Amino acid sequence: LYLGSGPTFVGYSLQGMGKYGFYELFKDVFAGIVGPENAVKYKTFGFAISSASAELIADIFLCPWEATKVRMQTSLPGTFPTNFGPAFAKIKSEEGI
Repeated sequence: LYLGSGPTFVGYSLQGMGKYGFYELFKDVFAGIVGPENAVKYKTFGFAISSASAELIADIFLCPWEATKVRMQTSLPGTFPTNFGPAFAKIKSEEGI
């Protein structure tokens, strides 16, 4: 039941930090690009594009950890480590990040 909870915790923590951090960053960046008048006029579009940009980066933070979790949960017994550290190290050494 708890197999893969370590990579899940780390991955979704990084995704959450990336999502909200980059959202705030992109809101300011995109508002600066279009100027103050257009930033107010197209505020909803600015929020949407900022959110989409942040989500893209945040999902990249999540991918290696989610791959580790899935491999831990779906590999046949004895073919892949079931502990978080050795599992991530094996993926990193064989496939890279």
